[in-house]
Amino acid sequence: MNTVKIYQLKHLSSEHYQRLRTAQKKAALVWNACVALHLQARMQQTTWPGRDALQKATKGRFALHSQSVQMVTHAFLANVETTRQLRQSHPQMKMRYPYKLKQFYPVSWPAQAVSNEGKRVALPMGRGRESLVLPVELPEHSRSVTLVWNNG
Repeated sequence: MNTVKIYQLKHLSSEHYQRLRTAQKKAALVWNACVALHLQARMQQTTWPGRDALQKATKGRFALHSQSVQMVTHAFLANVETTRQLRQSHPQMKMRYPYKLKQFYPVSWPAQAVSNEGKRVALPMGRGRESLVLPVELPEHSRSVTLVWNNG
């Protein structure tokens, strides 16, 4: 059984808020790059990019932790696979492969990337970039952290 714990980040400084929104914009750029590569392969009727091809194409291009970038590419590939299956089993639904460009996308960090520092959590942003430090106390055995937006 998985348990989800949601923390509302109230009273963040404007600097923290801007860094969080920027991270979500960077994650959206990763998604958009995946959409573009997939669309290009479909239009040219070539082999669709898989996990390795997408990770290679996005490696080092975005100001995010490498595993956060990988999690976006994995989510994209999961959407492509689900769409493929639904198109085969339910053609009347007329499902479309991911095509819309996003402005924001949730950023995720796996457990091994998250640093729990007492009543704070540090989320790395990649080499040479300052980590996001949030005033949140995570449970001891947290498996991942996802930054989502829900009107504040």
